[in-house]
Amino acid sequence: MPTPLSKIGFRDPASVGAGQQLTVLSLEVQSESRGDLRPDPRFDAINVIALAIQNDNDYVTEVYVLLYSNTGFCQRSLDGISGFKVFVFDEEKHLFGQFMKVLCSLDPDILMGWDVQGSSLGFLAERASYLGIGLLNKISRTPSETKIKAEETNISEEGLEDELLLKPLVADNIVTEDAIIEDEWGRTHASGVHVGGRIVLNVWRLMRSEVKLNMYTVEAVAESVLGLKIPSIPYKVLTKWFSSGPAQARYRCVEYVVERAKLNLEMMNQLDMINRTSELARVFGIDFFSVLSRGSQFRVESMFLRLAHTQNYLAVSPGNQQVACQPAMECLPLVMEPESGFYADPVVVLDFQSLYPSMIIAYNLCFCTCLGKIANSEVNTLGVSSYAPDPTVLRDLKDQLLLTPNGVMYVPSKVRKGVLPRLLEEILSTRIMVKQAMKNLTPSQKVLQRIFNARQLALKLIANVTYGYTAAGFSGRMPCAELADSIVQCGRGTLEKAISYVNAHEKWKANVIYGDTDSMFVLLKGRTIDESFKIGREIATAITAMNPYPVTLKMEKVYHPCFLLTKKRYVGYSYESPGQVKPIFDAKGIETVRRDTCGAVAKTLEQSLKLFFEHQDISKVRAYLHRQWTRILSGRVSLQDFVFAKEVRLGTYSTKVSSLPPAAIVAAKAMRADPRAEPRYAERVPYVVIHGEPGARLVDMVVDPLEILAINSPYRLNDLYYINKQIIPALQRVFGLVGGDLNRWFSEMPRPAREAFGKCGVHALNPQRTRIDYYYLSKHCILCGELVQASTHLCSKCSENKTAVVAAITGRTSKLEREMQHLVAICRHCGGGDWLVESGVKCNSLACSVFYERHKVQKKLQGLSAVATDKGFYPKCMVEWF
Repeated sequence: MPTPLSKIGFRDPASVGAGQQLTVLSLEVQSESRGDLRPDPRFDAINVIALAIQNDNDYVTEVYVLLYSNTGFCQRSLDGISGFKVFVFDEEKHLFGQFMKVLCSLDPDILMGWDVQGSSLGFLAERASYLGIGLLNKISRTPSETKIKAEETNISEEGLEDELLLKPLVADNIVTEDAIIEDEWGRTHASGVHVGGRIVLNVWRLMRSEVKLNMYTVEAVAESVLGLKIPSIPYKVLTKWFSSGPAQARYRCVEYVVERAKLNLEMMNQLDMINRTSELARVFGIDFFSVLSRGSQFRVESMFLRLAHTQNYLAVSPGNQQVACQPAMECLPLVMEPESGFYADPVVVLDFQSLYPSMIIAYNLCFCTCLGKIANSEVNTLGVSSYAPDPTVLRDLKDQLLLTPNGVMYVPSKVRKGVLPRLLEEILSTRIMVKQAMKNLTPSQKVLQRIFNARQLALKLIANVTYGYTAAGFSGRMPCAELADSIVQCGRGTLEKAISYVNAHEKWKANVIYGDTDSMFVLLKGRTIDESFKIGREIATAITAMNPYPVTLKMEKVYHPCFLLTKKRYVGYSYESPGQVKPIFDAKGIETVRRDTCGAVAKTLEQSLKLFFEHQDISKVRAYLHRQWTRILSGRVSLQDFVFAKEVRLGTYSTKVSSLPPAAIVAAKAMRADPRAEPRYAERVPYVVIHGEPGARLVDMVVDPLEILAINSPYRLNDLYYINKQIIPALQRVFGLVGGDLNRWFSEMPRPAREAFGKCGVHALNPQRTRIDYYYLSKHCILCGELVQASTHLCSKCSENKTAVVAAITGRTSKLEREMQHLVAICRHCGGGDWLVESGVKCNSLACSVFYERHKVQKKLQGLSAVATDKGFYPKCMVEWF
């Protein structure tokens, strides 16, 4: 009897040695900061360097911590630090020396940091260059002048490392100048930092392509990928913690930096980035970094040319002028204008499986099988070159030639098998084999499961982008307009024939209401979901039989009910099998899945659609929207749902300030206060819209969310902008199709009263008070809501019963204090609090819902305690303690 596989305490034997044999080093640093400014390598010394090293064979993480402390050496136990190796230095140059020694001894293949340019290896390199150290050259694997001289004088490696530590590290001018390479493409698309012989990965840029989020802060990505909430501590607080010295709060700073370094590895492991990229590189036949940095043409060409060379073909290498002068492409895929509206009957969605690769294989479409267009002209072009087929060949093959709808001739596979069809056949058949092998794996073979899944994904990707290689008319390596048009036109013709066949079939009584490139939406009036699945399968079988192998039409799902808005925009309840009971809310192209809006729009639209799908009663949607609008106008919402976060690409905008988008305006304001706050290229910058001066433009009403959350902030959320300019237009595009008039609904809705006892008084320090209503107090009683004079908080009726007023205000204050204590306890458990150097919660993570709720309760508590203090009920509550 075989020994059973244990699921606890033992690794799968198949995983031993199954890694990529790579060593990965995650690097994070913490530097001094001046006031509220970010660290600047010109002025601020490095305090902590955290190195987390991992070998992908065993996934054991080893941590090294390097500290710069001018208070003298102390035992590491004073910081309560355990679990990693600690080095303490009293000079910054010795810190750099030990860093280079540790890194060279570990010899990692991959270096990574969350923001390599701003707070990781890039910051270290900048700081080192100001100290006269060519850091990137010294940690590279390529020979440098220092290493060559050491070899010439027979200095051992250990002796060289000791020399680096003992002598002042002042490099030659050439080394220092070459330490940081100016790489514009790397700055905007990768890390912009180059270390010879090692791969440098910028983790946040990798996460942009892996997960779909509104913001790509490390806190937001960690919550999405790992389900882990982590605090975001300001640089100012970290500096205070570190400066407090050992046996106080310095350990908090060290732990914070170490956790960030380990977090990078955890996120990369969770997404299996290293293994998956390695498998993609193996399948494509290219190097590791090119998988991340190069486009699809490079991948296709790597596989295409290797197969072409085995068939004794050489690829054309056209210049930019030849590519620009080739004939323009003439054919477009079929994208029908949908019959916009609400469909209560089932709508079947059918999709051609890998349509363009199927066209290439079925009709033997390739560079080497194309005989050019049927044209009576002296100069006949084929792609980027002139071409004239032999008339004798055309006569001999006249009965066998395939003429595509765009008038281009191709020979069949029995005459000459094309390279592209052969490549795609091998890719698709191999993918089927890999997926079959995945099914045969046992649940314990998780490593092989990941490897096989990465390989089949690579094969799928390469098959789907092969058409793009032939159609890259601007930056193409070997484009061919005739071939690209043939592929598109064959696919278009296949879809058109399928649509005509379905519409003309008497038994099905179906109507195609939308078609897009390789899919069609078929309306089946009066049918049930089970009948729709049955008819959908019949349609798929019939259309597949009409077309040559391997063209296959698959039934994807049934929408019941659904909205069709415009091209590529639709939403509905989808069913993927007849036995499915609970439908899936499936949206494409509308605000619920778009990232150019805020959470309030997406959540309101999604909930409204679900209500309408379930009840098909527009009055229920109207009642729901009235409740939501009332909450927004009365301020009973979380600011998190009203934060926009849009990409900023500084350097690509006009010089006029008025033409800048709102996110760029907020970024420019931050940069005026701190030049190091410049956002990375294509980084998402958050902002909110506030009430501005009368006649103010949108660009004048956008601020950073932290500004409106400040305890003494004079700003107020512009609720009318969000309702009139964001929520109503999004919902009107949908519910206008069923007779809804959102603007009229909102105009007829009664307006709620907003609590405003927190307004600033006449003598309050607020230099931004430019409107007269900033001096107004609430015109409603804070207890019963009755209208009162502007000089008092209570109406005459409530003022007469002072005991009831005291009890009511005290009760409200007590409730808010309990809420505040509960939220603070959550933050303290997460690690965002500070009760050693300064009291209170220091975390300011915009990705955390508790952060917004804490500030909301804090403002309410401050306002109510101010009223209680004015009335003499009790001393003012110290909300800053929280």
